Amino acid sequence: MVYKKKISIMKIELRNVILFMLMAMAGTFAVAQSGNGDGQKVETACDNKFGTDSVETQKNLSMFNQYYKEKKYVEAFPYWYYLFNNAPCVQKRITYNGPYIIKKKLKDINKTQGKEAYSARLKNGLADTLFMCHELRIKFFGDEGKVKAIWADDMSKLAPKRRAEALAMFHEASTILGNNMKYDVPKDYVYSAVKQHKVKKLSLDSLFIILDEVTPVIDYNISKYTMPGLSAKDSIKGTKWIATQNSIINMLKPYLDCEKLVELKEPAYEENKGNASWLQSTVKLLDRGGCEGEAFYLKCSEQLFTLEPSSSAALALARAFKKSGDEAKSTSYYLKAADLATDPDNKFDIYIKLAKTSKNTKQYSKVREYARKALAINPNSGVAYILIGDAYAASASSCGSGKLGRGGVYLAAVDKYIKARNVDPSIALDANEKISKYSSYFPQKTDVFFLNMKDGDSYSVGCWIGETTTIRSIGG
Repeated sequence: MVYKKKISIMKIELRNVILFMLMAMAGTFAVAQSGNGDGQKVETACDNKFGTDSVETQKNLSMFNQYYKEKKYVEAFPYWYYLFNNAPCVQKRITYNGPYIIKKKLKDINKTQGKEAYSARLKNGLADTLFMCHELRIKFFGDEGKVKAIWADDMSKLAPKRRAEALAMFHEASTILGNNMKYDVPKDYVYSAVKQHKVKKLSLDSLFIILDEVTPVIDYNISKYTMPGLSAKDSIKGTKWIATQNSIINMLKPYLDCEKLVELKEPAYEENKGNASWLQSTVKLLDRGGCEGEAFYLKCSEQLFTLEPSSSAALALARAFKKSGDEAKSTSYYLKAADLATDPDNKFDIYIKLAKTSKNTKQYSKVREYARKALAINPNSGVAYILIGDAYAASASSCGSGKLGRGGVYLAAVDKYIKARNVDPSIALDANEKISKYSSYFPQKTDVFFLNMKDGDSYSVGCWIGETTTIRSIGG
């Protein structure tokens, strides 16, 4: 009996939907409107808004409003349902909030009766009833662009087989609203497009056309709502628009490449090159697309650094120029990053990075210069001392012209490894390995003897090193 009752209710819902659609098309509800449905307020009047039975309408309206105010939307549903079918314009919230109430009802059905019952109610009336709420809201109260954007999102999610229709409706809403659309519309639009592409019902080219459609709107609103001097309310909008862009980037990341991203963003550069927020979001977009080191990425990043110099911006540029192969510019931005860093740890890390980079490029005097800057911040850095030792050891050939030759340079290098081990036990293993390796290259005892020297004497290493060390010889 319960099952038959459910089927009966579904049939009634479907019958009512079909009947109501016919009534709507026949113009049973006379609507007087002013305005063009482009988002402006529309004054409306609805003939016989209490329906054929005003007493029953008032009774259902009273119960609906009571439950609605208490946020008991599932309990409000049957009263809302009567009003929607018999007096849909008795209050704005009947069509305005109808979709929300239906979704609450569907969620309750899914929870209490299961997915099968949920799907059955969608297929047998409730989804179409929800869509009709949007249709009648536009008919009675206008706001076509805004409502169609919501309608399209609901259709895409509740009726996936009608997603192509939903995308067409998103396009209509986008055309009507332009830059005035709400921040979540582009995200919902692209989400639906990606879903359609994944089931092979939308080409990649069409997906990019949709991205082309929403990108200027996102750029406009990021620019508009992130300018200095905005109210807190507008600044929140800016944050939401940036979040929308990030969300779209994540959805489209599998399909985007640098060429496409540059094609999307470069036309807006001249107009936005004075807007730090636009530049930040563009750099982030290009970075996520793997465009670090590309010409347009560097152009935007340098312009952003000009407007808002910061250690993080300089670091991003340093890495980008390094990737592009411009070591000189990379180093200059690393130094700027260190100068602008307010956190000593960050400044230390940058100098260590510079020392390592210089080691890789065989600029050994620079290795020591940057390592010493790091030691000025943290005198107990074993890493910094090891880097200096490595620079000395690597210079043995070019700086081994003294009396003890290369062996004298290795003495100075091992001094640094010993110092590293003493100040920082965490790198003792690495330091000991290097000590063992380079100690085997120390001067021979016979060479020291014939030079009229002995272990323990001071020895000056020349060249760029300019260090004084203590002689330790090896061999019989």
